Amino acid sequence: MYKLSRWVFTCIMTAFLFMIAGKGWAATAADDIPATDTAARGVELLKKIEDKYRDTKTFFGRFEQVKISELFLEEIHSEGEFWYRKPGLFRCEYLPPNAQVNLIIENKAYVYIPEIKQVEIYHFKNEDSPVKKLNHMLLGFGVSVKDVLDVYDVFSIPGEETEDSFALLFKLRKMEEGFNFESIRIWFKKKSLLPFRLAFQEPGTSDAPGDRTEIDLKKVEFNNKIKPSVFEPVFPKDAEVIEQN
Repeated sequence: MYKLSRWVFTCIMTAFLFMIAGKGWAATAADDIPATDTAARGVELLKKIEDKYRDTKTFFGRFEQVKISELFLEEIHSEGEFWYRKPGLFRCEYLPPNAQVNLIIENKAYVYIPEIKQVEIYHFKNEDSPVKKLNHMLLGFGVSVKDVLDVYDVFSIPGEETEDSFALLFKLRKMEEGFNFESIRIWFKKKSLLPFRLAFQEPGTSDAPGDRTEIDLKKVEFNNKIKPSVFEPVFPKDAEVIEQN
C-alpha cells in the first residue's frame, strides 16, 4: 500500500497537504495538552478554516520537505510541487534527486519513479478510495469539520501560538491502512488562515522514536486555472507498468 505521508505532502497534500520563528520543530507531547480547553479552541479554529476555503476549487503550491530519522540519525531533503482540483484530482511531483510523480484520479492512483522508469497503478474500492484518504490529509484547506472529527481528535497548541500564527494538532483516532503516521501538526497564519508548515509524526517505541516528516510551504495559489493535462496519466512509453491490485 502506498504511503500518503510521502505523497503530501502527504499534501500533499497536502500534503499535502508546512517552524514557528524562534521555536523550531520542538514537539509538544499530546499528554501535556489540557484536552478540554484546547479541543474546543481547536474545533473553533477549524470551523473558521472550513469557512475560509469553502469555495476553493483548485490550488497549486511549492514545498520543501525533510524526513528525519531519529533512529538512523539521518535527514532526507526533498522539494516539489502539487496541484489539486475538486473533487478528486491530485498531482504531486518531487524534484531530483528524489524525483517521483504521484497522481490520484478518483479511485485510481499512480506512482511514477523516473530513475527506474516504473509506474505503479493502484485501484481502490469506494470505501478505500485514495480520494477519501487524500481529503483526510488536506486538513489545512477547509475540509469539512465533521469529516475531520470522524478521523481525528483536534487540539490547539498554546505553546506554539505567536502574534501572527497558531498551530493545530490532529491525532488519529485509530490507525488506518495507508496512513503511516499517528499525528499531524499544522501551523497557520492568523490573518489569512493560510497553512504554511506541517509536521507528520510516525509511531515509535520507548526505545526508538518514530520518524517525522516536516513540510514548509513556499507558495500557494488558489482558484487559478489548471491545465487538464496536469491530471492526465501520461508517462514515458518505455516505462514498466505494474498493476498493484
